[in-house]
Amino acid sequence: MKLFSYEAYGLPPSGFDPHKTFVRSSLISPLVLAIIRAVLALYCFTTIIVCYSWLSHNYSTTNLQDVNISSYTLITGSRGIGQSFSFFTYLTFWSLGFYFLFASIHTFFYWRRNTAWLYSWPRPLQLLHSFYYTTMTCFPFLVSIVFWGTMYSGPWSALGKFEKWINLSVHGLNSLFAITEIVFPSTKLAPWSHLSVLLVVLSLYLGLSYLTRWTGGFYVYEWMNPAHGWVSIVVHILCYTGGIIAIFFLVQGAIWVRVYLTGEKRKEEAGGNLVKLADGSQFTLASAFVSKEEVSISVIRV
Repeated sequence: MKLFSYEAYGLPPSGFDPHKTFVRSSLISPLVLAIIRAVLALYCFTTIIVCYSWLSHNYSTTNLQDVNISSYTLITGSRGIGQSFSFFTYLTFWSLGFYFLFASIHTFFYWRRNTAWLYSWPRPLQLLHSFYYTTMTCFPFLVSIVFWGTMYSGPWSALGKFEKWINLSVHGLNSLFAITEIVFPSTKLAPWSHLSVLLVVLSLYLGLSYLTRWTGGFYVYEWMNPAHGWVSIVVHILCYTGGIIAIFFLVQGAIWVRVYLTGEKRKEEAGGNLVKLADGSQFTLASAFVSKEEVSISVIRV
């Protein structure tokens, strides 16, 4: 298997996602899964619209800090709307919205027609969807952990209703939304090669952040300022790299547990056992919850 091939990143020659794991669930019906995804997409986009509308006429105040940086106050107004496209938090939240939008459309089509646009797309787009799923089940946790663990300095009681709601949405509910995509769909473990995709995206974002400093005149995150020392920048980069690696392994473990508890792997294996009768009819053992060795079939000819 070549390192830079479709197969290396989870698209085997036999075809993309033959068991339709991206659009079905072992826990809920395709319709319920589609509705959940649609509701989450609606919430993401509604949150962004309300946030931008509020900032266009008001100022948001948040107290932040960092491991080696004293507490400082971030005041955000109408200029923050354009600047938000340079923040990893908002880029991730936008991405969640579009992911749930497309995922809900695919799932609705699967519920109605037993197939979806996704399975007729060109292989490059199918590969990108697979990458998309991996990023959306990993990056939200990095956002939440970094913000609540190292950046937010409080006090919570001093925040206004808007600040509380928007921070809980983009730094808290984002991870809850990611959990729904780990728990409900029948997706399998991501190929380990997807870890490289996460690292590449973070590297590209680092470049975007310094491009923002050059074009916009501000540092997206204060730790990126060389005034605090280059050692601090390197340590932050290494910590975030280690963090996303740990998150990827934890997500893989969570998916493995879900696959094991739902018996998804056994059902897929049983689904491949086609039984053909003498009259030409056929069926599969997809509903069997026993191993192949425990199944015996006797065909009695009359």
